[in-house]
Amino acid sequence: MKLLLALLLVCAPVVRADELFLKPNDVIALVGGEDMMAASEYGYLELLLQRALPGHHLKVRSLAWEGDTVFEQPRDLNYPTLEAQLEEVGATVVIMQFGQMESLAGTSKLPEFIKAYEKLIERVGAGKRRVAVADPSSFPDKKKVSAVSEYARAIRTLPVRKIYFSLNRGAWRDDGTHLSAKGQVELASAFATSFLTQTIVHSTVPDPKTGRPYPDVEVRMPRLAGLPRQGEAAPNSDDEKIRQLIAAKNRLWFHYYRPQNWAFLAGDRTEQPSSRDHKDPSK
Repeated sequence: MKLLLALLLVCAPVVRADELFLKPNDVIALVGGEDMMAASEYGYLELLLQRALPGHHLKVRSLAWEGDTVFEQPRDLNYPTLEAQLEEVGATVVIMQFGQMESLAGTSKLPEFIKAYEKLIERVGAGKRRVAVADPSSFPDKKKVSAVSEYARAIRTLPVRKIYFSLNRGAWRDDGTHLSAKGQVELASAFATSFLTQTIVHSTVPDPKTGRPYPDVEVRMPRLAGLPRQGEAAPNSDDEKIRQLIAAKNRLWFHYYRPQNWAFLAGDRTEQPSSRDHKDPSK
């Protein structure tokens, strides 16, 4: 691999290194269902990104919602649209994960799924945000794995940044659907690895053995000391303290963007006396 990389750098003037997907001061919005919600609650993804890119001053805001699919994202009356929320938080990057629950409808629904996903990408990207889509989480039930694998393959054809993701044993909760803490570490590792990778684009110089251009070469950033490995929790107290701070921040964010009393604040119960100021009912 080292010899190949050296050959590419010396012999091919068109070789270049892609810029990292994440930029300084990015605001990253997480969009998806239950597992993406849990990613925010656990905080492993944010821990990895903040430790790897401390000078980027990244902000992570979860807009994920349990039960969301590419087909619909039901919300309470007068609740802001996904597009409005992305604008409000100033999102510059959107990370999405869909496909697990949709795959239960079978592969016959795959064309409809991809069409809906393309529309959703258009909505959240709006020509001004970088979008990344992750492979859907799979299932421990082997009967369901085939369909979700087909959905993952189709997702990888979408014209946005892809995050490849697979699960090891013990990655699911007892419900057999959603990710355990171990699974969340694996998800975070897959995400972070994808964003912290630079690609050396292949040159036009042909391989003398095959006559074809050399393949792309990925140059991954080295793993930083003290970061969790796949399937493991944070290995030292400093990382765990950071993760707990991130989780606490994300709990505050959750209660801000999803207030429990939304119906009384701006929904269908704003005319109830309990939704009004006791001295000035116009408020």
